Amino acid sequence: MKKSNMLSFLFMFCVAFGFAQTDAERREIISNYDLDALSEMEAQFAATFAAEKAEALALAAIYGWQEFIELENGGQAELVGVFASGAPIYYQTDNPEGAITTRTDKVHTGGGAGLDLNGENMVGGIWDGGRVRETHELIGGRADQIDGTTTISNHSTHVAGTMIGTGAVNGGNAKGMAPMASLLAHSFNNDEAEMTAAAAAGLLVSNHSYGIPAVSQSGNPVDLYYLGYYDSNARDLDAIVYNAPFYLPVCSAGNDGQAGINNTGRYDYLTDKSVSKNSVVVAAVNEVLNYTGPNSVNMSSFSSWGPTDDGRVKPDISAKGVNMFSATGTSNTAYGNMNGTSMAAPNTSGSLMLLQQHYNDLNGNFMLSSTLRGVALHTADEAGFDPGPDFRFGWGLLNIERAAEVISNNGTSSLIIEETLAQGDVYTITVQSDNINDLIASITWTDPAGTVPPPGNEDAFIPALVNDLDLRVSQDGGATFMPWKLDAANHAEAATTGDNFVDNIEKIEVGGASGEYIIRISHKGAITNATQDFSLIVSGIAVEDYRVSTHDGVEIVCDEDITASFIVDMLFEDGFNDTVNFTTEDLPAGVNATIVPSTLTTSGAAVVALTGIEPLAPGDYQFKVVATGTSQTVNLYPVLSIAEGDLEAVALNIPANDAVAIPTEVVFEWDEVGATNSVQYEFELATDEAFTVLVASSTTTQPTTTVSNLNEGTEYFWRVRGINDCDEGDFSDTFNFTTEGVLGINETTIAGLVVYPNPTSGMLNVTAAAQVTSVEVLNILGQTLLNQQIGATQAQIDLSALAAGNYFVRVQAEDAATVIQIVKK
Repeated sequence: MKKSNMLSFLFMFCVAFGFAQTDAERREIISNYDLDALSEMEAQFAATFAAEKAEALALAAIYGWQEFIELENGGQAELVGVFASGAPIYYQTDNPEGAITTRTDKVHTGGGAGLDLNGENMVGGIWDGGRVRETHELIGGRADQIDGTTTISNHSTHVAGTMIGTGAVNGGNAKGMAPMASLLAHSFNNDEAEMTAAAAAGLLVSNHSYGIPAVSQSGNPVDLYYLGYYDSNARDLDAIVYNAPFYLPVCSAGNDGQAGINNTGRYDYLTDKSVSKNSVVVAAVNEVLNYTGPNSVNMSSFSSWGPTDDGRVKPDISAKGVNMFSATGTSNTAYGNMNGTSMAAPNTSGSLMLLQQHYNDLNGNFMLSSTLRGVALHTADEAGFDPGPDFRFGWGLLNIERAAEVISNNGTSSLIIEETLAQGDVYTITVQSDNINDLIASITWTDPAGTVPPPGNEDAFIPALVNDLDLRVSQDGGATFMPWKLDAANHAEAATTGDNFVDNIEKIEVGGASGEYIIRISHKGAITNATQDFSLIVSGIAVEDYRVSTHDGVEIVCDEDITASFIVDMLFEDGFNDTVNFTTEDLPAGVNATIVPSTLTTSGAAVVALTGIEPLAPGDYQFKVVATGTSQTVNLYPVLSIAEGDLEAVALNIPANDAVAIPTEVVFEWDEVGATNSVQYEFELATDEAFTVLVASSTTTQPTTTVSNLNEGTEYFWRVRGINDCDEGDFSDTFNFTTEGVLGINETTIAGLVVYPNPTSGMLNVTAAAQVTSVEVLNILGQTLLNQQIGATQAQIDLSALAAGNYFVRVQAEDAATVIQIVKK
């Protein structure tokens, strides 16, 4: 669809397939969308694509670049733009056992799971290189090519067949994941504008088996900084999904595992949309006919691995992508085997359509895309060498049978909760373990689009996450369990648990779970756009007739306040009737509670008001709200947090006072104030000591912040103070520093300059298109620690003698210089 608008797309969506999602279902999906904003996004994306395409075609005429390239594997590449370096950008395709591997066959009619999920009344999207052969016997007219693309593609047809191929032909050997669903097909040029229009018309799931390869068809590699880099395409995809929160794109991870252009083995090869936050990115594995454990899952030889530069778990999940048998485009009865993450992605997207179908059948509405993504990642089979996620398989092997089971058991042995976190909320709920299975809790959320980092700095750790939610699981008086996380600087190391501040999924697994568990969901800092929707999924729990929760899990009051209140919500499961009485236990001495109403007979809310709190010392006071019915007793554990008004002064660290030759991108660090006192830090940077001319002002929950694009050869002054809900502390002593007078670290003026790895444990590699004359290493005070003459386009700098910490590397060429900040491990 080269020129589209949402009204025309909605019309096509409605009339293309009489058996697709109903008009009422589509209108319910988009009922809370800001369609004006989506329309503006569509127009912006279309204009950007047209301009970038025109520039590329103009340069193609000069340099002889081909606009379209037919690939030997049946795929297609198309010229879509130009890198900042002047190199062409090509979109390139990423080229019945698949359903067995992902257990999708189990939820088909007669599949053994007791379900009849075949994609009836479901419609998906496909963006690919070339036209789908809609008349192929495997597809049977259930695909409609929306745009004007005329050249039939083997790759597009194979992908479509993998998603929706019928089991009624070829002996069922090429049966797709959703064999009764339909598809709206598009060529991959102008994809972002078309995806926006499709999402605004109610599309739920789409497949994208293409991307920007690490090495082009002509053999030219991308700049190394681009591997794992959160670019404008990843940002735009996140923006589309954030503004259309029922829409979930599924993207192939890429086939660059053997590209060999960096020094990290097969790690760090994700590009383009596979670096986005809100999509599902799929790695390709060999078929798994009988899963018995992690060793059953074998990685393909070609699949691209993570991480992203900020260390997020990408790819998200794995599916079969080796020797996938499906339709090809040469005739209506042609078939063939193909390999690639291009095949793993439709294996996944077609399967996810069935989960949406199942949820809608049971609940009368569809899941948010964060819920769909969350269910898939929550229930994945373990893969890889170690427990938890990794940068190869993601969260594991897709298991549609288990995901469907969690949906079926929602409200009994599992929970699927879609909620909203407002500023200051701590959502709290208590569950009982079934004392048999591991208790697993996860949250997923569709995060606002992040900021595209400055290009040129390889593996620069700049989190794309905007709203940082936190999941914690604990027992009353016992340990607190933390979510899985990975280390961007140590690709092959096993996952650990701790504070995850980069992923928009957090997952906690409690082995040997027994008894009662408290689940809390909170956030760091200020929530962008005031609220953040999230999806909570819990499995391994006992059946309960009613559940009690609160958004006031931690109520912060000041030490001079005399009252505090908590709103407690109660939800009866369908068909349950009882009288539930509310009481409190374990209140601090001298504190009294009043509950209104004190009894509920239907789902509703009660307010717990505390009085007599003014004598309490600053600190946290957990107490218990007890909901007692005929069949069970449920406990809830709110926390009364008394904040102190007198905050300690902040001690500044980096840059040191009177530091000189500081680059124009500066990382500021200071000591933390006592955690019970300071909630946030207010940072100010100015060009005068009186702070009348502010250059930067921000608020953060971390004892660090970064400011870019400072002026060269300029003296700056900075200070910090702690703030909480009750008070603003005094500003720290003022520190000053002077920036260097040459170039800042954000000004990459040496053509083709790449400095890697960053962080480094010893050797630092420097490469450039121009000859490098010298490399200088400076500390945070601007003092020179090493100065090495080069006279070549490549060099290795030995930093093993330096202590761990932050340093600056100034690379000098004949007529240019660049300073880059690095981390020595």
